[in-house]
Amino acid sequence: MPNTTPPTTEAPAPAPSPWLFGDSKGQRYATKRLMLTWPCYAFADLILCLAASFGYLDPWKAAVQVAYHMLGLTVFYLLLRSGKFEDQDEPTLAYPQVLFGCSAVVLSYALDHAASASALQMLPLILVFDLQRLSMRQLVTAMVGTPAALCVVLGLTWVMAPETIQGRRELLDLLAASILLPALGIIAKDVRDLRQRQLDQRVELQRTLKQLQDLSIHDSLTTLYNRQHMLGLLDSELKRQKRNGRPFSLAILDIDQFKQVNDRFGHAVGDKVLTQFAKLANQHIGAADTLARWGGEEFLLLMPEHVPENGIKALEALRESVAAYDWGQIKEGLVVTYSAGITAQRAKDELKDALERADRGLRRANQQGKAQLVIVEGDQ
Repeated sequence: MPNTTPPTTEAPAPAPSPWLFGDSKGQRYATKRLMLTWPCYAFADLILCLAASFGYLDPWKAAVQVAYHMLGLTVFYLLLRSGKFEDQDEPTLAYPQVLFGCSAVVLSYALDHAASASALQMLPLILVFDLQRLSMRQLVTAMVGTPAALCVVLGLTWVMAPETIQGRRELLDLLAASILLPALGIIAKDVRDLRQRQLDQRVELQRTLKQLQDLSIHDSLTTLYNRQHMLGLLDSELKRQKRNGRPFSLAILDIDQFKQVNDRFGHAVGDKVLTQFAKLANQHIGAADTLARWGGEEFLLLMPEHVPENGIKALEALRESVAAYDWGQIKEGLVVTYSAGITAQRAKDELKDALERADRGLRRANQQGKAQLVIVEGDQ
């Protein structure tokens, strides 16, 4: 008795910590990238607190900067967790995060120059996670805009509180920012280009593998399945039959006197005949049926859950279609017909037995003349 119990499938593993990272794959990826910057901001805040405790920075100025960092990171986290940006070109909000990091440095520089050097040192660690995801225009805007903003802050400070300006140190800080940020931009561009090349190579590799797979299972001329792949399908169908006991039929189709077509009109015409015949045959087989090029001018038709009496109706319709087709448009004087032998695969049979019967039926059809269809029963 065949086993009718449906196969059990394992449920996919739940996403880790969906309450923290989000439910969808896009949300998890974006929030995890954001969290990579958290230790950098935490370290920058630690430096600010130490500077305040040692008397180098007013505590309220340190508190403002820490609050600014926490507020910005919280807003980004909530935006990414909302899932509203998953369909955007850049779902991780990389550009806004870079601008936020740059603004944090400008804020630190504006509040107190004592912490500006520490802020500039933290900038590469904060930006490195997102720079490579920016477009060239965004990259230039961030890398040029930040030193420009620092210059504006320095100019305003020079006008409003010139006594706080330490000329050489300020110039060194601006020079460091002017060199560091463009250098980061160049590195980010190289990394982005490398990632794009790797992505292009991966896509090309997948395309090549798909083409190789198609070539391995398809006939290059007719694009039908080839003999080797059809043997695999027949083996699978035979196993299915042993499980549920349902019959299936096989038919071997042969273009009549195809050698004469090649001899009279040439192999190029013969190839066109094979290609057109395959197209016509595909139009008349059932949705569950499979046609393959079996070899030369022979084709094998697999008809699951069909007895030969039902399968021969499709073959008769194909015979009429082949006869009605204007083969003269390929070559004047060309006439094409086909014959076939059809049989049923019995549960007790080996696959080779059914193939031999179908081949026997084809030989009988050829002996009877052109455009003949012969059914071979199990004992014939």
